Amino acid sequence: MFSTVEAVQVFLARLAAQDAPGIARLCAPVVEWEAPDPNGVRWAAGRRTRREVESQFLTLFATFDLEQLSVRQVIVDGGDAAVIGSARWRVRAGGSPVEVRFAAVLSVHLGEIEQYWQMPDTFATAVATGVARIK
Repeated sequence: MFSTVEAVQVFLARLAAQDAPGIARLCAPVVEWEAPDPNGVRWAAGRRTRREVESQFLTLFATFDLEQLSVRQVIVDGGDAAVIGSARWRVRAGGSPVEVRFAAVLSVHLGEIEQYWQMPDTFATAVATGVARIK
């Protein structure tokens, strides 16, 4: 069973490896979820199964190649952890780069992620994917 710190470390390692099935295996059977779709346009909130978590990350990794993941700070309080960092992605269709700052909150209980909130710079992502334009 993972501690909160260990669960966060493994999550980040699997994110860097673009291991969607591995990320899903870290999760409880049902996860309280709040994160944007990979194109940064629509937010998805509510409960997600492991299969839905895996699907979300598979879509992310099919849309973007992760080039760099930098963690600035991890704050742990019991079963809760906040991760503050940035990521450099490259859009697979067209090759546009995108720098995204993010904060993610993970709640871990009995070694599994039960709650996941991701707050990235959705505008930067939408611009990089062509969904939004800067005038």
